[in-house]
Amino acid sequence: MTGSRLARSDLSAPSPTTVVTREDIVMSGSATIENVLNEFPQLAAGNTSSVNNGGGSGVLTANLRGLGATRTLTLVNGRRFMPANSDGVVDLASIPDALIENVEIITGGASAVYGSDAVAGAVNFILRKDFEGIEAAYTHGQTAEGDGAYDKFDLTLGGNFADDRGNAVLSISRTERDAILQGWRDFSRVPLDTVDGELVPGGSGSVPGTRIGLSGAQLDSLVGVDLAPSGACSAITGIRFGEGGTPLPYCSPQDAYNYADLNYLQRPLERTQVTALANYKINDAVEAYGEAYYSNSRNEYQQAPDSFTPVTPGAPSSTLLVPNYAINPVLLPNVRRFLSDNTHIFDPDGDGVAEIVGSGRRADELGPRFYTYERVSYNLVGGLRGDFEAGGGHWWRWDAFMQEQRTRTDTTNNNQINQARLSQALDATVDADGNLVCVHQASGCVPASIFGLGSIDADAAAFLTPQRASYEIFDRTVAGASMSGTLFDLPAGSVALAFGAEYRKDEYRFQPSAMDVSGDYGATSQSPMAGEYSVRELFAEFRVPLLADARFAHDLAIEGAARYSDYSTIGGVNTWKLGAEWAPSDWFRLRSAFNVAIRAPSLNELYAPRTRGFTAGVDPCTAAANPNAAQQQLCIQQGVPAADLPNFTQGSVGFERTTGGNPDLTEEKSETFTVGAVFSIPAVEGLNFAVDYFEVEVEDAITSITANQMLADCFSRVDPAAPSCQAIVRLPNGQIDDVRSTLQNIGLLKASGLDFQVDYGFAVPWGIGGGDGRVSLALLTSWLFERSMEVIADQGELDCAGYMGGGCGGGTGNIMIPDLKLNMSAGYRSGPLSLRLQGRMIDKFELRPGITAAVTESPRQWYFDANAAYDFNEHLQLFAGVDNVFDRQPPILGTALAGDANTDVGLYDVLGRRYFFGLRVKF
Repeated sequence: MTGSRLARSDLSAPSPTTVVTREDIVMSGSATIENVLNEFPQLAAGNTSSVNNGGGSGVLTANLRGLGATRTLTLVNGRRFMPANSDGVVDLASIPDALIENVEIITGGASAVYGSDAVAGAVNFILRKDFEGIEAAYTHGQTAEGDGAYDKFDLTLGGNFADDRGNAVLSISRTERDAILQGWRDFSRVPLDTVDGELVPGGSGSVPGTRIGLSGAQLDSLVGVDLAPSGACSAITGIRFGEGGTPLPYCSPQDAYNYADLNYLQRPLERTQVTALANYKINDAVEAYGEAYYSNSRNEYQQAPDSFTPVTPGAPSSTLLVPNYAINPVLLPNVRRFLSDNTHIFDPDGDGVAEIVGSGRRADELGPRFYTYERVSYNLVGGLRGDFEAGGGHWWRWDAFMQEQRTRTDTTNNNQINQARLSQALDATVDADGNLVCVHQASGCVPASIFGLGSIDADAAAFLTPQRASYEIFDRTVAGASMSGTLFDLPAGSVALAFGAEYRKDEYRFQPSAMDVSGDYGATSQSPMAGEYSVRELFAEFRVPLLADARFAHDLAIEGAARYSDYSTIGGVNTWKLGAEWAPSDWFRLRSAFNVAIRAPSLNELYAPRTRGFTAGVDPCTAAANPNAAQQQLCIQQGVPAADLPNFTQGSVGFERTTGGNPDLTEEKSETFTVGAVFSIPAVEGLNFAVDYFEVEVEDAITSITANQMLADCFSRVDPAAPSCQAIVRLPNGQIDDVRSTLQNIGLLKASGLDFQVDYGFAVPWGIGGGDGRVSLALLTSWLFERSMEVIADQGELDCAGYMGGGCGGGTGNIMIPDLKLNMSAGYRSGPLSLRLQGRMIDKFELRPGITAAVTESPRQWYFDANAAYDFNEHLQLFAGVDNVFDRQPPILGTALAGDANTDVGLYDVLGRRYFFGLRVKF
């Protein structure tokens, strides 16, 4: 049983445990298993196939209690599985779902049993054993819109050998899935920004032809530009270059670029898996076993054409230098004239080099950006296990194993502007033959200008966008040994003990392109990274039965576990747990456990280089945020021109954020308390209930203050000297250039709530062919009282359970956390027929108090699924199903609350009604 090395069933475990059956997985028809897991109420949404740019390399994760994927330990057959990235988390797409027997989800801390990372709990995938025969399956699915099709092929072969002393299984799986674009759904086709408390069509301030953001005073001083808008215009925040490089007023949000339609709502996927399992009894007491896993997964995400702030590497932040602008032949005449007429803005020192600060360009001439990730992983396991009698009828089991794991991810970025090459291309001249050429012709330079619609031709595009390739490798070595058995007998039963040792070494390295290393991409250039750590651990677990078959004590026992871990990075740490279970009768059982767990910082958290990336958010200085007088004064002190207030308008849907690792991090420390009851009704056979209260607190949580949290803290303090205010960097026109933060042990995470489960199975007289049938009913729900985080000591806790806005959700990988999730199902089986109906509910969200937004509530969402299977004979089964039967569309929240797709793509069903069907053949 997951969460203990002492065998027991899920209803008698002292920590709450939920079992996902093989039937749940098979009948779901899902191409990837994260969709099945996320339907269970104990899990908040993790990274899913619908998360586009916020999903990074496409690692699909489990996220218990909404505490984060790094605090949920993923196991296969009770052992750590292949890590997929520098955080060491497992890609659920690499687990061979065709071989899964069941999945056990333990929601109490489990670090004492399994070590670091099990702060929120563990998810253990248990594979089928001793398979014999041949089983082949094919599944096809697509949405009701006719898109997002997938095909999944599974072949499993197994059999015994050596007079049934051994068994070997080989499983091969291939999955291919098509993409779905945001432009193919009404709710995500156009980004919706907030203006005057309403959702209006908006987009990005990086536009074709280039936009230059200007302050009100700069706009007033412009020469040679007609600022009269040609249509509706909420606010003029700068100028843009149109046909022929003509300077035109930039109206926000009317002139914003619709970046949404080319983004993915479902990532495409190609995946091949090969799994081999074998065991062989050397003798009656010793068995050798081996496991080999191979996974090749290729996924990608796509974005609108490159959106960038043109910069010259080495120049001040967000500054592009244009040499010889007055005579530069690569510039269109209208552009040269504009820069020459406005030297007081762009060349105040008169050196002949224009300084363009805070501009935004959408390279629509290049086509969409796409990022391809090919992840190749293997995991080799070998070991010996056996059992022996120690005397007095006390049996002991032992297990010793080794694991070697490697994951390599190759990343290819296409259609991204190389900023160094852009600066090179802008520095042009006319040669002796009258040809337009680069002054510096290295790397096959082709002259190019970014000022004006269609100003980048095909040759220039090819020069500006060399393929940007990188790779990362994660190596892991694990060795472990354990024993478990019974020591002696007490009147109430045997005292059980388990103990063992484990060694683990993790190594990671990341190598970006040579162009990144030389800084060609400016602030977004990537740096090499390498790091490693090792840990040596000792652990023990016990269970002592105190009473059995006594009055008011059908069963009473206590148990505990302890683990000592010696890390090469953080030193020695201790974890432990203590639990008790009391069954006054054979139909009623109380259980409780207290866990003290830790999470060591990951290699990414320790050694990640400083990186800069985009995040969605609202500038508190904008008119939409309604800043008070004191806050407006702070805006002025930070660099917002006073003349632009109180009508200051944000130039884009977010801003840049810089973050990175910290080698001085220490471990997170957590305490988890659970108490609950498991009971049945003696008069109603097959009816079982479980209810559990949980409380988790994580101190010294590794986190960085998000950009929105940093802004909220700064503008609540209204003190320009406060650290959060010092972290905000603005351009001369007042727009936010960067919000800077690094990882620290500053977080306090809390989660508490109530889990409730009921299942009821009973026979019915109406069956196929006059026989009986069987009905199974189940209800699982999780009520989250609190899911809070405190990152700034004197600013209180931010409770995000059931709330949105103000640091709760926000898209780009930040998922909203519902305070109530429910999953109910009804199944019917009779002879060859199986039917199943499922209802899933995500409770409503309210806007956090004090936050201004166009949407104040996200309504409760219900989804219903139906599927069926029919066995024509013992060899052939057909199955089919419909997910989201009523085609329930996600709530529209807008970009400020939910990111690029106007809704939370990790939480809600964004694909709509979809169908699947398939067949399974067995021999």
